[in-house]
Parts: sequence; structure tokens; C-alpha cells
Amino acid sequence: MTMKNLNKTILAFALLLVVNFAKAQEVSPLDFMMMNPYQMKSNPAFDMPYQSVFSILVGNVGMSLQNNGIHYDNCFDFDAQGRPVAYNFRKLANSLNKSNYTSFTSNWNLFTLYRRLNKGVLTFSYDFRAQGAASYNDGLFMLLGYGNSAFLGEDDPAVVDMNLNLKAYQQIALGYQVNITDKLSIGARLKFLLGLANVTTDAFHAAIYTDPDSYAIRIQENIGMRMSVPRVLIAEDGKLKLNSDIGLGELFHNPGFGVDLGAEYHITDKIGVVASVTDLGFISWKYNNIQMTGKINDAGEYYDNGEFLFTGLNLNDMQGGSGVEHFLDTLKEYFKVDFSTAEKYTTGLNANVMLRGYYDINPQNRVSAQFTGKFMETGFRPAFTVAYSGSFFKMLDVCATYTIMKDSYANFGIGLGGNFDTFHIYVATSNIIGIFNPLNSKGFCAQAGIVFNLRGDD
Repeated sequence: MTMKNLNKTILAFALLLVVNFAKAQEVSPLDFMMMNPYQMKSNPAFDMPYQSVFSILVGNVGMSLQNNGIHYDNCFDFDAQGRPVAYNFRKLANSLNKSNYTSFTSNWNLFTLYRRLNKGVLTFSYDFRAQGAASYNDGLFMLLGYGNSAFLGEDDPAVVDMNLNLKAYQQIALGYQVNITDKLSIGARLKFLLGLANVTTDAFHAAIYTDPDSYAIRIQENIGMRMSVPRVLIAEDGKLKLNSDIGLGELFHNPGFGVDLGAEYHITDKIGVVASVTDLGFISWKYNNIQMTGKINDAGEYYDNGEFLFTGLNLNDMQGGSGVEHFLDTLKEYFKVDFSTAEKYTTGLNANVMLRGYYDINPQNRVSAQFTGKFMETGFRPAFTVAYSGSFFKMLDVCATYTIMKDSYANFGIGLGGNFDTFHIYVATSNIIGIFNPLNSKGFCAQAGIVFNLRGDD
């Protein structure tokens, strides 16, 4: 094998590793746009090309969604005109992986002030953020599509597993960026967090066993979930009830802290590297915490040592609608859910790591390669991105990206920005194709905003 062929083989193998390792992770073209001050969100060491930045209410509004599981085209049968005519649970079940996930993040920047000092840049911002992730297996949909007769015997139960974590919080951040030398800059951002609401599962598991001879059904269940919500919802007498007695003070009871760290190093005049860790932190949920538990209750003849055992119905008891109604009411007693007051608990933020290398073709044009990873409750989600970014006439800011994710290769992003004297306006998306087919997209991120009072350095 020649050295040239060996290099090609090594390169192909490296790309194969990246493709097979990468899973859905939001990557925004905003992170690469050279004239956009919000690049500091992912890179706290970014030396913004302005004296000052000010925004209020619409500085940055963003939403991202990742989904490797349920997609619109896999849920229905369609007619010749492409209209859904019937649910198709078998089609959906066959399209799923053994492990699936759906997650989202959203950010609404309510206030930003970045100011260049004699040495370094001081930053302050106030954001509302929400994050959510759900992981689930294919068991429920296999059961809906094929019925319990597809799962026979002690060694082949229908298993339903799910993990859920949702959080919404306010973020007040104070940061500082400084150029240590002509080559090295560093940045850090401290965050004070105020939790608004959280839902997190401790357990969500059910197993359905079917006897291959008698077709008797045995069900095991274990559900545990904690939530912290404003007192619009309260736990009382084992039930979840609405409560109208709520004040603004309820928005400030769940404190947390976080930190972003970053560094940028110019290896040469044209080549540089960036590394950052963002959203390292936690929130302590202390106020109006509710515990939800679910297990099989002893409600009569179908209870068997902590399990629901159904061996069949007595047809004589089912004569008339009253018999069926009584049976359904009885089932509710077996599968009751209980709500109670819970102790305080802590959840972590979804931390991000980023490593980027870039090459400046000239001062107006740059190409970059970036690895990112996000730590979610559903696992670590990395991605690999190549990007082009350009700035023209001190006014136009453009970016194009291509991101590799597991099972998703058509992720083409674009970012456009305009710098007009007293304001900068921009829009960006990580998957322009997903705009035209969002219900089947595996990854999507969109951001937009207006920043005011920018004064460029000459």
C-alpha cells in the first residue's frame, strides 16, 4: 500500500468513526459568525469587534429540537394525494430504534450589555431558558402495533421504559473576556440561576408478560417522578390540584449556579483553536416539590403479590353496559397514581463542550472544523461541523455550515447578519432543509435577534 493510499484509508476510517459516534446535537451557525457578538455564548473568549453591545427583549430568541424517534411520515398510511388516512402503529414501531430520544432547548435573551473596558470586555445578560429531554424504548409502540401476542413467555415480556427531564429557569450572567497576549485570550461567565419549573423521572418502567398457553396477562409497574412547579399546582390528599393562590415571589425560590469557561489561541496569523465548556452548573429545587408514584394497588381479584394478573373475564358479569363500566372503573383502582409533598432535590444543567479549529483565508473569510458535545439525561450527544464564515464591507455577516449527526447527514445550516450603524440584525438555522419538512427533521435549530448601539473599532 502506498503512502497516499494509506493516508486516504486513515482519513476514511477517521470520518467513519466521527459519523458513527455523532448523535443529534444542536449546532448554530451563530457560533461561527465573525461579526455577531452572541458568538460569546458558545465561546466566552471571543473578542467581539465592537466597543459596546446593548439589546432588550429581542437580542436573541432561539429554539432547537432533536429527535431520532417519532416522525410524521412513519405514523400514518397516506392516500394518493399524500393525506393521512389511518394510524399505522406497526409502521411506526418498525421505524424506531431500541433506544429513542426527543429533546429541545430554547432561549429568550431579555437583556444584554457588553462593554469594552481599557482591558477586556465586561458582559452582563438576563435570559429565560427551557430545556427538555425524553428517552424511550420501542416497547409501547411494538405493543400497540403487534399486540401482546407478539410477546410470549417469561423471557419475552413487552417492556416500556421512559426517562423524562424538563426544566425552565431564569439566568443572570456576569462575564469577563481578556486578551492575555497577542495570541491567547480567555473568558469566563458566572451565572446565577432561578429555577421556575422542573419535571424529572426517577423510574418509569412497565413489563407485560403473556402466558403462551393460557394467554393470561401479568403486569409489573414502577413509576416515580419528581416535580417542582409554582403553586398553581399542589399535592393534596394524594391528588394533584389547581391552586389560584400564587404570587410573583414564587419565581425566586429555586437558586442555582453555573459557569462558562473558554480559551482561544492563535497558533499563527491564520490558524487558531478554540475550546470551551459551557453550562456547568446546577439548580436546587426547594419550593413546592411534588412526588408522583405509581404501582399496582390491591383492588381485588386481579391483584397478585404486587402485580396485576388478568386471566380473563366472566362473560355473565359483562352483560349490559354496566358490567363493562364496572370493569373499567375497577381497572383505575389497580393503576392509581399518588401525589405527595417531596423533599428538595438538585438537577444539573446540560453542559456543553466545544473544540474548534479555524483557518483564516484572509481577514474576511474563514473556514472552521468543530466538535461539540452535550451532556443530556439521555446520554452524551456529540456532533461534527465544518463551516465557512465571511464578513464583507463591515456590514454583511454570512455563514454556511454542514453538520454530521448519527443517522442524519443532510444538515446544512446558514446564517445571515447585517450591521447597520446603530443596530445589528441576524437570523440563523442549522438545518435549512428542516424548515421545509420540520415534522420529519432529526435536528433543527433556529435563532434570530436585533442588537443595538454597536460602535465598531477602527
